[in-house]
Amino acid sequence: MEATKTVGKGGSFEREDAEGRVMDEQKRTTNEINKKTLIQRIARSTARQPKKALLVSFAVSIILSALGPLIAGFELTTDTKGWRSRGTLVANREMQAEVLNLNRFQLFRDEDGSHWKLVTETETGSWIEFSDRKESYADPEATDRTRRLNLEGESLDFKTTFSIERHAGGGTSNRSLEFKNTCDTSWFSKFNEVLFEDNMYAMWKVQPDEDHDATVSSSALDENVLSQICKAEQNTMKILKDNNLCTTCSDGSCLPPHSLVFLLRQKLEMHETSCEELMKIYTSTVQEEFTDELLACTYEYSEKFDAATYMPGDMEVCPFDYLPNVVDANFGKDGNRNVRYTSSFFRTKNDDMEDFLDIYRSFDEADGETVRGVYNFESFFFIDLVAELATNADVLIGLSSLVLTIFALLIHNKSPWLTLIGFLQIIVAIPLSYFGYTVIARIEFFPLLNLIGLFVASAVGADDIFVAVDKWNNARNSSPKEATTEDIAEIALPDAAGAMLLTTITTAVAFFATCICPITPILTFATFCGLLVFFNYILNILIVFPALCQWDIWRQNGSTSRLVYFGNKKQKTVEKVDESVEEGWDNKKSPKIEKEHRILLSIFNQVDRFRWPLLVACLIVAGVCLYYALQFPQPESMDVRLLPLSHPLELHNIWKGNLLSVDLWKSVAVVQVLFGLESGDTGSQNNPDSLSKLLLDDTFNPSSEEAQLYLRDFCDNLFAKDFAVQLEKCAINEFETWLEEQSSSATPSSAYSNNCNEAAVLPVPESAFDPCIVAWSKETGNISVLQENGKVRVLMITGAVDLEVTSSLDLIATKWNEFESYIGDQIALAPEGVNKFYHASFMWWYWDVSVQMTKTALGAGLITLGFASIVVILSSRSLVLTLVSAVTIFFILVVSSATLVGLGWELGFLESICFSILIGISCDFVIHFGHAYKHLEGHVDSRLRARFAVVNMGPSILAAAATTVVAASVMLFCSTPFFTKFSTILLVTMLYATIGSFIFYVVLLDLFGPSEPSKMFDLFLKRIVRNKEDEKAIDVTSQTSNAADTPAGTPTQTGMGQAATRTFDLGKM
Repeated sequence: MEATKTVGKGGSFEREDAEGRVMDEQKRTTNEINKKTLIQRIARSTARQPKKALLVSFAVSIILSALGPLIAGFELTTDTKGWRSRGTLVANREMQAEVLNLNRFQLFRDEDGSHWKLVTETETGSWIEFSDRKESYADPEATDRTRRLNLEGESLDFKTTFSIERHAGGGTSNRSLEFKNTCDTSWFSKFNEVLFEDNMYAMWKVQPDEDHDATVSSSALDENVLSQICKAEQNTMKILKDNNLCTTCSDGSCLPPHSLVFLLRQKLEMHETSCEELMKIYTSTVQEEFTDELLACTYEYSEKFDAATYMPGDMEVCPFDYLPNVVDANFGKDGNRNVRYTSSFFRTKNDDMEDFLDIYRSFDEADGETVRGVYNFESFFFIDLVAELATNADVLIGLSSLVLTIFALLIHNKSPWLTLIGFLQIIVAIPLSYFGYTVIARIEFFPLLNLIGLFVASAVGADDIFVAVDKWNNARNSSPKEATTEDIAEIALPDAAGAMLLTTITTAVAFFATCICPITPILTFATFCGLLVFFNYILNILIVFPALCQWDIWRQNGSTSRLVYFGNKKQKTVEKVDESVEEGWDNKKSPKIEKEHRILLSIFNQVDRFRWPLLVACLIVAGVCLYYALQFPQPESMDVRLLPLSHPLELHNIWKGNLLSVDLWKSVAVVQVLFGLESGDTGSQNNPDSLSKLLLDDTFNPSSEEAQLYLRDFCDNLFAKDFAVQLEKCAINEFETWLEEQSSSATPSSAYSNNCNEAAVLPVPESAFDPCIVAWSKETGNISVLQENGKVRVLMITGAVDLEVTSSLDLIATKWNEFESYIGDQIALAPEGVNKFYHASFMWWYWDVSVQMTKTALGAGLITLGFASIVVILSSRSLVLTLVSAVTIFFILVVSSATLVGLGWELGFLESICFSILIGISCDFVIHFGHAYKHLEGHVDSRLRARFAVVNMGPSILAAAATTVVAASVMLFCSTPFFTKFSTILLVTMLYATIGSFIFYVVLLDLFGPSEPSKMFDLFLKRIVRNKEDEKAIDVTSQTSNAADTPAGTPTQTGMGQAATRTFDLGKM
């Protein structure tokens, strides 16, 4: 190399000099490459062969996407299955009650223990909808056995049954139904067939637009109102007849409905006259007389109605086939002679309710002003069908928002090529997430709720694409003209990947945090959406980034194709962004600044100008909103609306609650006290059809004399309490009555003689208890006692609490606490063998769902906020930025929550789901701005940093917000509450996240932001590193000194000294 320093005339010296420069350049290049980070090297490698990278990424993604449906299949669950908690105290108890009752008949009949072995070793697979349970419990025939079980085509012969015919005592039996045609008129006198079979019936409301009954002056008994009801019934019967959906008379006409019109015809004996002729006879005098008769019938029916057995008494005064569905519960109270709510029960053919779907909206609803009618059925099946169809239509509306997303991508990117790739990224992310959902997470249940994830995929995917494209454009515009695609990729990919990673993990964690919810549809929804967020990020790097590289190559090669780019063909070269912060951007008219940057610069200047008034205003708004946000109410009831409140089926459900019949036949929530079972759930919590094994309490032994006496007294003591309702005599007490009867009988049954050791009362001798009570249960068919191979394994006591699904949560909680407290006290007093019992009820389970939803909303919110703070502090390495970010996120949450309270929201099922989404999305914009704020190196004034953040990240944030707002606005046209609430939460969140980040966050950064965000963290890190290096150097020096003092004749120590010396030398090198 000395030749390179010598000046000579020969060419050899020049060649050597050139060779030396080449070697130096190669060495320099090698050193630079070695200094590059892994992601920078990947970026340059991708930019060299973008087509290959793009094709490989697509191929791998498509293969993995196909594996999900191929391995796990695909089945979309369109019903409301799974909406119950799993794994909680309440849920574990009711799960065991569920499994027991599903297998109750088989266990009762099991003679060899085979079915006991089956249910205790394998999970029961079944599902009972809450709506079906409600009907079953409310069924007056299902008193002590509580559940409508039809296993193997068998049903239980209940002791308490209804009389089919009404108890005729007066004019009803003597008044004939004089139809010219032969009709089966016995149906009108069978109250259980009219009211409790699944007939279609109309609910009528007088002056439906008036909210308060006190302001209503009209009555359903008025001539003009009753005339409209009569005509509407006739028109509806014609539609039913044309579609062969009603029970007909001999002439083919429909049997008239049971209603006020029918009772009036029966009174006047004018069944064949037209409505016009009937109303001519219905004079004011007749109306008064008819009203008096209805009042008399109402008083008599209510007075003689037995609330314990749900049996009407003998009607002696009422002159016609009166049923309490024709008047409301306020009729006759405090002198009220007006009927505002009434009904018309049609005898319909319900073999296939889908036959009603196309025609139910054509039924006559009257004029809608004087009176309005709405139609539905007694069960929930029809409303579930309508809700399913509405949901399917809403899914299509939601998918249409993808079109708007594509349009937004096209406008923002000005490139059909990038728009196509972005769209493909969003689409591929969906089946790829399904692969992760089914194959990796091993979840089989895929509810309809998960389809909301398609909207999440489009919103999150578009956000990532905006960031990637803007980061690329910023890198290209701030680089020299001669910069290659590899150079731009080296800058853009790490920057974009880092910015997107921060928002990806916070949004994904917001969804995954919701997985703490023990309700299957919520858990699976959160899992699927979290995977969508994650795979959108991965695909953005693997697919969009190579596409950007190829796009840049085409443009650098002078491509004029509008498929590549249709914006301004002349690329603007802006001086380095870091420098332009201080120099170029103060001039808003500088040609070096893009139009959108000028707009954002103007916005920042105004925010900066009024920063102190804006800070004060934001703090005041936050304080006021915090007050209202803390008032976020829980729902008054757990009744979940599948359709909007304005929908006729939902109106029907609301209006029917005012009928006297509903008031008399109030449902009660059945509660079972279970002896012999442990609480627990061994089934898969991700699969609603996977229930639990039956968990037996092996310590249960009711045969001791102390246990028998305790069980005998337990029932009477329980039902002496105000909170408990007795539906039947308890099994143990019936057993004692049987002992008394059999012991005094001259001819006792063989079951008694062979098993009971002549016992007359409890306690039975311990050795005889099991065979005696088992023999009694077999003889009487009482399945509250279940035995296995002659030993009592389960004993049930069935009662109720005065609650309905529509009861308030506070009332249910009060009843639960009363029951739980009493059972706890009784367990403490119970003797060994019967001291591990518990109570279970579908009402407790239903209530627990609401409790867990509230806990999920709060828990997921705290997890997300905590994680977002960790992300900010790790990415910014600044405590000040972390505090400012946390305050801004809190501001967004508070203002959004207060707005939702103002919109009348309650923290119910759907709202809790949306709340977790709100938390995840509210962090994104703040994190984007924080990442840009810290981007500048060295000491930069907080005002300049804030301005840089606004101008640099503003376009991406505004594009993402605008896309989400437009797409969410489309979903406001959906009809189901979940879709509309989902879109509302997105709109509210986007609004306040944009305001909060562009105003409140920027003001905080401008005023209190650090000029060197990571200075303290970097100094702390350097000090730690320096201390470690000093300790290492001292340790090595010490080892070297020890080696120098070691005698030469010690081989081991000499070797150690040499090794230490070599280590020190390598460190110096």
